[in-house]
Amino acid sequence: MADEQRPVRPRVIRTPRRREPRRLVASPHRSGRTLAILAALVIASIFISYDVAGIADLQQDPVTGVDYIPVVNFVEARKQPGEKVLVALPPPAYLAFRSTDDLIFLSSPISRKRAQRYTRLTEDGGYVDYWTGVDSVVDTASLCQTLYNEPGLWLIVDEARLNADWAFQGSMATVIRGLTYVRYEAEGGAMVRRLSPLPSRDPAAEQLCAEAQTGKISDSNEIVDFTQPEPTPTPAP
Repeated sequence: MADEQRPVRPRVIRTPRRREPRRLVASPHRSGRTLAILAALVIASIFISYDVAGIADLQQDPVTGVDYIPVVNFVEARKQPGEKVLVALPPPAYLAFRSTDDLIFLSSPISRKRAQRYTRLTEDGGYVDYWTGVDSVVDTASLCQTLYNEPGLWLIVDEARLNADWAFQGSMATVIRGLTYVRYEAEGGAMVRRLSPLPSRDPAAEQLCAEAQTGKISDSNEIVDFTQPEPTPTPAP
């Protein structure tokens, strides 16, 4: 019996169906994180650029403003234990002496921005240096008292601040110039001053101290030293 022949079905070739391209939907969480990273990179680059610029400036001009290093080193080499140092810039003195024990900050009259910016009022009503915490002189009466009552006092100041209307110009400068003499002066105007002997003190400065200490005058109604040329106002530090 002959084999039955089954009909051969034609082979159907199926072509794969093309899928629609998927849409990429950004996650809000990932988007926010990306923005935060970009912001952090921008801020970091700004700080780095400022640091690089600052380093370049320091390399070209290592000391900005009046250089107090030579004068504080002069005092450090000669100062006896217990002798006070009245200084217009305490940080260099602190670094030289490695202590704040004998430091006093010569600020400015409390009505001026220099004193308001660099001093703090304590609970007992006194003023201290904002950074080192040492006692601060903030009026002419206190300046006179410090000069008269601290034996062996070293005064470190500079010519620019003596002439500046935001610093000592007026009664304080008159007292400093009239009651002290220059013991050492460095290039740039920083100087070390000491209390003058009685015969060489300026009577006008002594009279100013007497009136300031008795309350007859205050730093809000200052007497300007007209013996010095009127300086051009300088910007605050």
